[in-house]
Amino acid sequence: MNRFHIFLIALVVGCVALIAPIIPAARAGGPDTPLLQLTDERGIDARAAWSPDNRTIAYQSNRDGVYQIVLMNVDGTNKRALTKGSNDNRHPIWMADGKTILFDSFDGKAREIYSVNVADGAIKQLTRIGASASFPSPSPDGKWMTFYVYKDDVLDLWRARIDGSDAKPLTQRMASAAANQCTFPCHHAGWSDDSRNIVYSAGELDTIWMITGENGTPQKIIDNGEDNHFPWFLPDGRVGYVVERIEANNAWTDFWAFDLKTGQRELLQERMAMQGPIQWNNDYTKLLFHSPRGGNFDIYLIDLNVDGGLDALHGKSTTAQRVQTSSAAPASAPATTSQTAAGANDDSTLLIGGAAGIVIVLAGILFFALRPRK
Repeated sequence: MNRFHIFLIALVVGCVALIAPIIPAARAGGPDTPLLQLTDERGIDARAAWSPDNRTIAYQSNRDGVYQIVLMNVDGTNKRALTKGSNDNRHPIWMADGKTILFDSFDGKAREIYSVNVADGAIKQLTRIGASASFPSPSPDGKWMTFYVYKDDVLDLWRARIDGSDAKPLTQRMASAAANQCTFPCHHAGWSDDSRNIVYSAGELDTIWMITGENGTPQKIIDNGEDNHFPWFLPDGRVGYVVERIEANNAWTDFWAFDLKTGQRELLQERMAMQGPIQWNNDYTKLLFHSPRGGNFDIYLIDLNVDGGLDALHGKSTTAQRVQTSSAAPASAPATTSQTAAGANDDSTLLIGGAAGIVIVLAGILFFALRPRK
């Protein structure tokens, strides 16, 4: 083998070495993929919630039986169960400090509101209503929370201090089974940034209401005959909400903003190709939602910063790049920073090892193909 042959082999080695570092990114969808499928496991993955710093996602999954609260990185890697046991745990939502998650839990007798410490997985029961309490929502100042209580075939919105004390209803017969109204709340109530105002959608599933102040009376703010759902407060103080539109062979969602001062509303995004609830990140460039579009309820992310993001939002590009990651770890204390880093590097190690194997094969082929003939 002469110097030319050695040069060719070195060239192949160098090319693979350059490609190997980017293989993991391509496998995970990469930074240029507008639509990512973040979960791909048996069971149902749903109700994704951004952490305040938009670096971690909490969601509920029943992949191992009853629902548990699971965490993952924004790219779908490093899935780790935050709760464990026989209780059915659902509807996670982050406290503003990013250190605690509220959720509701059913122990076979009643569903109550709990908190879990993200750092060590320590769980604390907050309410003792003795009925079905669900969808907790903490105030931005961390002092209060709202949640829904279903009891005696009636659904109402309640408020309590963040430790569960001083719990009392804010509404009176918000939805009633006797009136054929929807008595499943479907969403977390929304708080204004100053922790004074609360918005929610009522049992008839087409009106949006607001409560002002600690002892305010519920007031209807949107009633236009459309299917208005899942209200929350936007950073500019307006109320965001979605309108679901369903036809015989098509369904989509419009995203509206309502100005409380002027009574005017503005269409911010139309014909979004998913049903609610949806979860925007802090700057409204990324969207989380769950969908059965892949044959199973999984969690998806759309990135409007990427070329094709708007097409993905509007369903014009429906192919989602799956994030290939291992299943969620057994329920235990959350992973430490070092464990997180190690988990993120698992795929890289495997892929680089495979690339090394390719190098060896190619080098062998070149050696035998280009060796001097006798």
